Amino acid sequence: MRISGKGWTAAVLAAGAMNCPADLERVANTSIDLPAELPVATGYTTQNALGSLTFSSPIGLATPPGENGRLFVAQRDGQIRLVTFPGGVPTSSLYLNLPSLFPPGQSLRTDVENGLLSLAFHPDFQTNGQFFIFYSFQVTEGGNAKLFQRVAKVTVADPAADLAVSPVLTPFITQFDRASNHNGGDMAFGPDGHLYISTGDEGGGDDTFNNGRFIHKNFFSAILRIDVDRQEGNLPPNAHSQAGQSSTFPSAIHPGTYLIPADNPFIGTTNWHNQAVNPAQVRTEIWATGLRNPWRMSIDPATGRLFVADVGQGAREEVNIVNAGDDLGWSWREGKIAFTSGPNPQSPPAAGFEPVDPIHDYGRSLGTSITGGEVYRGNRLTELYGSYLFADFNSGRIWALRENGGNWNATQLATDSGIAEFGTDPRNGDVIFCDLTDGRVKRLTRSGTSGTPPPATLSQTGAFSDLAALTPEAGLVGYEPNVSFWSDHAVKRRWFALQNGNDMIGFHRDGNWTFPTGMIWVKHFDIELTRGDPATRRKLETRFLMKTAGGSYGITYRWRADQSDADLVPEEGASEVIEIQENGAPVMQTWRYPGRNDCRTCHTPAGGHALSFNTRQLNRIHEFTPGAPQNQLAALEDAGYLSGPLPVIPGAMPAFARADDGSQSLEWRVRSYLDVNCVQCHQPEAGVPGMWDARASTPLDLANIINGPLNNDGGDAAARFVVPGNPDDSMLLKRLSGIGAARMPPIATNERDLAGEQLVADWITQALPGRRSFSEWQEFHFGSAEAPDAAPDKDPDGDGRNNRFEHLAGTVPTGASSVSPRELLSVSADDGVTFSFHQPANRSALVETSDDMVAWSHWNVPGNHLSFPAEAGERVLTAPVENERHFFRVRLAEP
Repeated sequence: MRISGKGWTAAVLAAGAMNCPADLERVANTSIDLPAELPVATGYTTQNALGSLTFSSPIGLATPPGENGRLFVAQRDGQIRLVTFPGGVPTSSLYLNLPSLFPPGQSLRTDVENGLLSLAFHPDFQTNGQFFIFYSFQVTEGGNAKLFQRVAKVTVADPAADLAVSPVLTPFITQFDRASNHNGGDMAFGPDGHLYISTGDEGGGDDTFNNGRFIHKNFFSAILRIDVDRQEGNLPPNAHSQAGQSSTFPSAIHPGTYLIPADNPFIGTTNWHNQAVNPAQVRTEIWATGLRNPWRMSIDPATGRLFVADVGQGAREEVNIVNAGDDLGWSWREGKIAFTSGPNPQSPPAAGFEPVDPIHDYGRSLGTSITGGEVYRGNRLTELYGSYLFADFNSGRIWALRENGGNWNATQLATDSGIAEFGTDPRNGDVIFCDLTDGRVKRLTRSGTSGTPPPATLSQTGAFSDLAALTPEAGLVGYEPNVSFWSDHAVKRRWFALQNGNDMIGFHRDGNWTFPTGMIWVKHFDIELTRGDPATRRKLETRFLMKTAGGSYGITYRWRADQSDADLVPEEGASEVIEIQENGAPVMQTWRYPGRNDCRTCHTPAGGHALSFNTRQLNRIHEFTPGAPQNQLAALEDAGYLSGPLPVIPGAMPAFARADDGSQSLEWRVRSYLDVNCVQCHQPEAGVPGMWDARASTPLDLANIINGPLNNDGGDAAARFVVPGNPDDSMLLKRLSGIGAARMPPIATNERDLAGEQLVADWITQALPGRRSFSEWQEFHFGSAEAPDAAPDKDPDGDGRNNRFEHLAGTVPTGASSVSPRELLSVSADDGVTFSFHQPANRSALVETSDDMVAWSHWNVPGNHLSFPAEAGERVLTAPVENERHFFRVRLAEP
């Protein structure tokens, strides 16, 4: 018996080996006929997005979160118009007339750049009836009309009503304004639940009022960020005075209406632009500064990035991605160049001025007044997915700004002057925009296309030799993942194909596999018309995913009612309401046939494109040939699909566990579930707003899952991503159920996964309260993780096992209470080798072998596989006797 200081136990024994049959044979598929790329537009034009509807100077677009049947259009004259779509026909009606809420002595200003400028719905509008508006108004003081820019809340009694019921206006910020231009005036709620507000430099030209370079004067020239819900832990705003400018509003702040988020970047600032500032005078509302006239901003829901367009003075127009604390440079910078016509000093200090460059700027020959846009996440124009669309109000140019390796490049798409606002169509996520001059809400449409369209029917794809039986053509290989993505009760089948006999798949134990251009995956969906009765299955849709040179694309075919064939779903997708019998009663289920950009939303590069084609999913037994079960990883290797040999045998590699597999620990089942259902978006490389990592390869204590921070706590200061023992404060459960937060995932599902929710709830309430991370274990046994004896490689009780191993084994690291090595492992070799050891719950235990105590390999005997059992127990492995001597060790690991 020998004991290692690395956290394993070893003994001198002998071992045999096993081999798997190889029945899968590689055949190149030559039957499937899909285009290498989807068709692309050769040009664009604009059209009315809302039928024949027109408006009076439309300038704002918004839809309450979670709705898809109502669009609100703000007009400069103070009217908010509601657009609904009865029978698919856009219809407009008056929702609110803002001036009717004004007290005597106040009136809306609509000259120059004034008016009702924007509106933004609270994330919880459907329950609290709150939305926010930015508008210009005047008050007469001492015989003079004085202009103010205001941020205010409107609360309505019935959020679902199509007319504002009992509206109440509550001012938050009322800023005195000495000029009629450069008002900014856009608003948006971020993924953190806070309200972001854009303001200009007060007006004039050349930063007339010297506002662009300061953070302690007023609310101009900035992006503001405020907490409109006044959550616990946030701060009151600093005192503000404009008494010398207005007797009606001696302060721009309306007390008790909002708080400052505690993580706003300029809280406590004492020096700005190399000049001392009093932190009590800093406008802590400021999120970013140095803007001239930020005319339209938007937050990309997929990434959380804040895009801001800033109108230039006389040389450059610019687009910025704005982060906390950014200085965009005005009025020492205009775009990416120096600006030297502003207030004195006309040159910035040698230290303390660190402007952030825009991601794109353009000269005045292309336009003179930029209008900020939206990132395209709709389904109509597949080729524009992920592009930032924006325009120039005067020149009319409309561009798509695309990112490639951190660089941004603009392509002109069309021309249409007078565009003052971009938004999204609630029906399909299409980007739409307000044409202020001709009173229409418009959208882009293709003027022509090039490329080969996908086949019109499933039968024309060449995937199946017998369509009724879904018999695949040669080279289209069936496979099965360990855990199926939740798809609203659907039953699925899957195949893959390589069309070139020389193409290879790149294997990776923990990361994404790499796939050759032209590889195809096929996934078919059946639905049971009576839940739980396979005899009632109906073919629903068949999807294709094509790996392209630059990414991947997806298309889907919707099966006809007579089940004779399936038709290509339109580019924007489609929906169908299906009557299902559940527990003896009819229920109506809405099934979403994904649009092509829906497919791209999930099949991301970060997610590996083919989401179920990876080690943890494919490491299982499958019958490629009836009666000849094989491990899928070994079969792919043996058949020549992989670019190289597997680094270890499949039994030594992880495999996801199903939610209903009670033999596996709750923790591993939950990690498997989250990886399969969430990893395409929730990992560092995906760029989404969430702060947690769904990858099962990331150690749980590093994944920001347990007590993980939130971008938006939904008004619950105690909420974290998962709170041990407390499902009510666990945002993960709220997201899965859609109760108390927007439901996730945001597409591809309309039905709750009750089994998945119960799995997570059981983990939170049953497993997590008693769980200790390694640092918590160190503190429990040594008083501090920094104590000398607490280090992972230390062995304070001298039993031959270090602290890391003691933590994994669940043993005590100090004193005589530690279990001896012989109590963990026993060996006999009468008629063969029998290797016995104790495996703790929720720990994998693999036996490795070596002939020199240096190079170790997996002991390839029956039962020596990687798993995380729900219960602790004794493991017994047996193998024939060999004449050579070997060392053995047991290696423990946690999920």
